[in-house]
Amino acid sequence: NHFSEAKLQKVLSDIDVLVHHEVEDLKQENWNAKWESSFKAVLIDKRCGIRASFHSPLDVEHEIVITPKMSFGTGHHSTTFGMMKTMMDLDFSEKKVLDMGCGTAVLAILASKLKSNKVTAIDIDQWAYDNSIENIQINQVNNISVLLGGSELITEKFDIILANINRNILLNDIHVYSDAMEMNGDILLSGFYTEDLPLITKEANQCGLSFISNTEYNNWVTAYFKKIS
Repeated sequence: NHFSEAKLQKVLSDIDVLVHHEVEDLKQENWNAKWESSFKAVLIDKRCGIRASFHSPLDVEHEIVITPKMSFGTGHHSTTFGMMKTMMDLDFSEKKVLDMGCGTAVLAILASKLKSNKVTAIDIDQWAYDNSIENIQINQVNNISVLLGGSELITEKFDIILANINRNILLNDIHVYSDAMEMNGDILLSGFYTEDLPLITKEANQCGLSFISNTEYNNWVTAYFKKIS
């Protein structure tokens, strides 16, 4: 209701670049029904499954129910899939875990189901914060704390850090993550492309992290590092 074609044209006329645009009125639809009709359950090696509440239960070792709303993290994106697949090959038992940029808290919930001792989930977005709390309750896990904010909220040491964000934020905050890791701790980084891996690895090495391995799905990378200094 606040949109003004005249105001838009005024803004466009004041910048030194040619912009083409179209304006279209969208009919009111049941967007939730459209989302439900296209949302499919996700299976990861038959060891973990992510489904919505309207799906039938999955025959997997670790089942996670997610209502994503406006938050990122249903397992469909290659970064979430890669993070979860790599997580299931790590030992989370009795570990203290940080899920940075938690989105729906799907990674935090999986960490809890993998028998982590304590999980902290942090996101800067209010929608993600609210949705994380809801999803944690749906999955009946009780050892996850959700915080609203950024890396400035990291005040503890962790055995495992999960950071599925984007290249620029990772490059800016890797030193913060490294400082918050116990020696020989593990960190998984995702949210960047294959061609960005050398840049991420270089910054990680400078922060005392040693490259262990990586996986790639559709040109998206999940990189596994260990704290060595």
